[in-house]
Amino acid sequence: MLPARKLYLHKSVAAQPLLHHWYAWPYLIAPHTGALNLRERLLPIMRSYLASPGVHQSALSSPSRYGGPFLNPVHASSADVEALLETTLRDGQARLTLADDMDRLRSLLRERATGGSLERLYLEVPESLRGCVELVYDTANRPSFRFFEALLYRTPAFERHSQKVSLTAVPARDQPFVYGSPILPHQDRLDIGVPFADDVWNDVFSARLNAVDVAGLADRLNLDPGDAALFATLFGDEEPVPYQSVGPDEVRMRYFGHATVLVETSVGSVLLDPLIGYTGDGYEHLTMADLPPFVDTVVISHFHSDHFSLETLLQLRTRVGTVLVPRASGGSLQDPSLKIMLETLGFQQVREIGELESFDVAERMQVVALPFIGEHADLDIRTKMVPLVRALGRSFMFATDITPVEPALYGLVQDVVGQVDALFVGLECVGAPLSWLYGPIMEAPLSREHNESRRLKGSDADMADRLAQQVGAAHVYSYAMGLEPWLKHLTGSEFEADSEPVLQSKRLIELSAARGVGSQLLYRQAEHVWSAVDGRSCQSPYRSQVT
Repeated sequence: MLPARKLYLHKSVAAQPLLHHWYAWPYLIAPHTGALNLRERLLPIMRSYLASPGVHQSALSSPSRYGGPFLNPVHASSADVEALLETTLRDGQARLTLADDMDRLRSLLRERATGGSLERLYLEVPESLRGCVELVYDTANRPSFRFFEALLYRTPAFERHSQKVSLTAVPARDQPFVYGSPILPHQDRLDIGVPFADDVWNDVFSARLNAVDVAGLADRLNLDPGDAALFATLFGDEEPVPYQSVGPDEVRMRYFGHATVLVETSVGSVLLDPLIGYTGDGYEHLTMADLPPFVDTVVISHFHSDHFSLETLLQLRTRVGTVLVPRASGGSLQDPSLKIMLETLGFQQVREIGELESFDVAERMQVVALPFIGEHADLDIRTKMVPLVRALGRSFMFATDITPVEPALYGLVQDVVGQVDALFVGLECVGAPLSWLYGPIMEAPLSREHNESRRLKGSDADMADRLAQQVGAAHVYSYAMGLEPWLKHLTGSEFEADSEPVLQSKRLIELSAARGVGSQLLYRQAEHVWSAVDGRSCQSPYRSQVT
């Protein structure tokens, strides 16, 4: 019998959402993009590994190949990988059928949609897509189709039965890159096959702040006695440390790593692109224990897995007021809707925001969505924004992964942006080629030349400095994207002192200093405090601490 007394979930407990035992990143969660990634990425990687394990082992011996399509079974055997392959082929049949049917529909339109009415073709739409697509022409009379995404989540291809949450007492130090390797069962992992949207997860993760009846939770999760005993070890009687709130006339910024920033006043809070590490992972940084008990608004800047982390969001589901996401284009394959996905996953208040639209968070606190160019390999993807956060007269621009190649863009919105107290920008100016992320969803492969030229890259130092000048940024921060070792399994890269982002951050510091503007590379953690102002022309000192 488990103890009857109420206990807290340990701060170090890691909780990873899995699909078919692969980490649940956004393009794997959505049924249509997930179907293509299953067929074109996951299955080929497993088959390749089983055919030549030594090739994968040899490739992964080079740090530069870490982010490639090479499987690392960690503690598992080839037999375990083979068993997963067989299980996936059986349990993933709905998605594999959907992927094949998308191919059939594309062929049907190429052959039969020649400019005339498309009505007769609805009778020939493959079964798994019936009722989920609209057949259309663009203005050049090229045939295509768009998805009714909300309906896709009502089909078998959503595959709730493949969803698990994997709990570990502490984060795994040796976890492989999530695009290249499954997370196979292990004695230190408790894999619980309860869908992500189930309310029971709210109660599990609320236990970080509020003590719970562990035995009752184990019963609701349908755990057998052995798993229930392991589940109980994840809880203890250590109470959370009381949260230190912000002063009444202050704006506090806390940096949690990668692109995760918390902006707070005494009456409101905004958390941007939450991807948060755990206590006990071996590194000094802020964790969920450093978040306020309630976050008014979470903002997702774009759909990439290092900015949209279901792992973090699922654990914050009951602690968030509104999740603010960029407005989707409306049913295109490459541009899934974050709103529809999050609502399907159990989030109650999800709000879309379009370019130049604003959202009021709290008194004198607002988020404005600015246009975003870059980092998406020139695909027509519109679910992206540059959040501008205004708080107590201060203004903070979060340019994340943009490539500001068109200066006229922000010139046209200068009256909206005004003068920025701090610009936050990523300096990943190399980036992976298009196929690294989007290869499985492309209708036809690109030439090597075009694939290499269309990259998932952001700004370099010169671009960032020009943008800082354009928006009048009083301070410039570059994100440590890809440098934090505790996020290596998500970013596909590890820290190198002479990496291009580090070199670019040094150049940005020099360029900013030449103009009398402060700049720094944010790494591990930071906390800065600004005083409130009434006029945009007033600048006042801030307290700063960076580790």
